[in-house]
Amino acid sequence: MKNRLFRAIIVGLVWVVFQSATASYIHGNSIGQLIANHLPLGGLFFLIVLVLIVNPILRVINDKSGFSVSELVVIWTVISAASAVPGYGMMEFLFPILVAPIHFAAPQNQWKEFLFPHLPEWLYVSDSSAVSSFYIGESTVPWQAWFQPASFWILTSLILSFIVICWSVIIRKQWVERERYPFPLVQIPNMIIEQQSGQIFNRILSNRFLWIGCVVALVIHLLRGLHRYWPVIPHLQISYGFGHLITERPWVALVQGWPLWGRIYLAVVGVTYFLQLDVSFSLWFFFFCYKLQEVCMSAFSIQGISTQHQVMGADLVLIGFLIWMSRRHLREVFEVTVGRRSDPENDGEAMSYQKAVIGIIISSVALVAILCFVGMSLLVSIAFLLLLGMMITITCWMVANAGMLLVNVGIAPFSFLTIFFGTRSLGRANLTLLGFDRSVVSTWSSESLMPYVLQSLRLSDKAPAHRRKLVPLIIVSILVAVVIAYFSSLKFIYHQGAFNLERWVYNIGYHGLSKANRAIQNPYDPNLPAILSSGFGATITGFLLYMRHRFLWWPFHPIGYIVGVTYAPCHLWFSTLLGWGIKILVLKFFGVGAYRRFRPLFLGLIIGEYFMSALWIFVGLFTKVSYWGLPH
Repeated sequence: MKNRLFRAIIVGLVWVVFQSATASYIHGNSIGQLIANHLPLGGLFFLIVLVLIVNPILRVINDKSGFSVSELVVIWTVISAASAVPGYGMMEFLFPILVAPIHFAAPQNQWKEFLFPHLPEWLYVSDSSAVSSFYIGESTVPWQAWFQPASFWILTSLILSFIVICWSVIIRKQWVERERYPFPLVQIPNMIIEQQSGQIFNRILSNRFLWIGCVVALVIHLLRGLHRYWPVIPHLQISYGFGHLITERPWVALVQGWPLWGRIYLAVVGVTYFLQLDVSFSLWFFFFCYKLQEVCMSAFSIQGISTQHQVMGADLVLIGFLIWMSRRHLREVFEVTVGRRSDPENDGEAMSYQKAVIGIIISSVALVAILCFVGMSLLVSIAFLLLLGMMITITCWMVANAGMLLVNVGIAPFSFLTIFFGTRSLGRANLTLLGFDRSVVSTWSSESLMPYVLQSLRLSDKAPAHRRKLVPLIIVSILVAVVIAYFSSLKFIYHQGAFNLERWVYNIGYHGLSKANRAIQNPYDPNLPAILSSGFGATITGFLLYMRHRFLWWPFHPIGYIVGVTYAPCHLWFSTLLGWGIKILVLKFFGVGAYRRFRPLFLGLIIGEYFMSALWIFVGLFTKVSYWGLPH
């Protein structure tokens, strides 16, 4: 048993090393996205290869030598947790933000006068030659210039990551066993790794509908990929813009900002088929409602507020609701922690509640102390940490309920604090440091750590004997990913020069600091219209939550309203609408039995799209031809 567990760990870590070494390179060179979302592309591709190719070969050699369900759970956990590191989750934005102060500072923007006095030199790369060679390219990496600032921010991210892991352990029982959140994305690896004795493939993987779905997805992406190499091959159009159809005010607001743009992602259609109908309906319905609000704002020339302010209020109500729903569980956790009661079920968790609570307390104190050390005030440091916790929890709640591959949370610490308190009360040092709010911590919308961890804990029901080993494995996989991603990313960036890489990624450091600079040079009071809009959003969300928990017939899920109008729903709404419509038709005309029979078909769409998207990316490593097959 120990040898097989060790084998699973080694196999998982091997892929973690490969993924961490190549993910940033692949995205930086615009080849594609190896991780992309909360069902990581590289991880699922590797799982598919293990189950559909490696396992059958091993079982032909020796029936007992294939990877077991428990081993596959361990491999998935290791790979999934590490997926939060090399991309948006942690490392990819670390490097651009640390060179931004020197690179973008100019006499015109006056950063040196307004921002630099509040930024310790060791907090960013202050060596101008190291910054210059970062963008234009250099044969050697100036490691010494990076060591101190990178170490500080990586340590900050790792502390936050440990808080996330502990919080995931604490909240698992409430979300999985008591509220029974569906965790739609967990169903995908869960159906893939199931095994039947004496059979190479399980019942689902042997189903003809699954292979029909696979073939459909494979053919579509095969033709689309071949077209990238040989344009004579017909191009299959799967994205549709409506901008040319709507050109007059106020209706043009539908196709401006985050536009009414349709893209067919087969994986999203497949995931939507597994969702509850009220969830999938609400995701696209409220997207339309928000776009119609923007039309009304355009018609009446309403300025100073946006629909995202409503989402901010919605998030506050949601987090209060989640705490209220979890109050009994959290009280039990507290009583177990202080020794007032014993909880035998606590032994089945990935970490004891005592260790998880102590870990959160110590890590939180350390993080606040670090922020105070660099110049942030105590109150703002605490508020910053609480807001990050809210963002992370809400992101995970959305993934757990709606299987959202992408998520954009409506609360960013900088915007929240400046809207509610203005800039004068915060002070220049706080505003400057808050400019880093979403760039160097693992809270990015499509590769957030908490969904990866909690989904792995949910999947660990398949391997309860290994659950206590998962937290150490998660920590080890994250540390390995950090080390590999740090050295490999800096190496290839300096080799090629950031000017030759994905432009928006390597300019991202500018936006946060310029936002802080504007707030310092043009101070403003609390934004009353935005606060009122936030209150409106809070009221609507409270009403939706009350109705859903009071009446079974209520057709709206609050998640659609809480998601708002951002990058994520803009990319996902059309495919969600298709998946919802297909499920409605199947249930209405063929019944529940047909819905269950067709489930393998939609799993096949997911497997096929993931497999081909990853395959074209790996081909692109050699040809430098890009392929973007999944939402990212």
